[in-house]
Amino acid sequence: MSLGVAVLIAVQAMVSLYDAQQACFFQFPSVPCPSGDDPSVGRLTFAFIGMPTIWLAGIGITAVEWGLKRRADRLPR
Repeated sequence: MSLGVAVLIAVQAMVSLYDAQQACFFQFPSVPCPSGDDPSVGRLTFAFIGMPTIWLAGIGITAVEWGLKRRADRLPR
């Protein structure tokens, strides 16, 4: 499900940026060009950097929990 959310965010951000670039190119004086503070840039950055970081953190936490559980199972009772 997380992969689907990331793909949807990335696709929506790319389409939004593409539409803004086209409008900027064809209607330059009346339509401003998108800049770095455009919300689509932030969504695209989150989809490509934020989501994988969250996934890696989850994988790391899962690995640590698995290791601790395995170690606790081997301790004498």
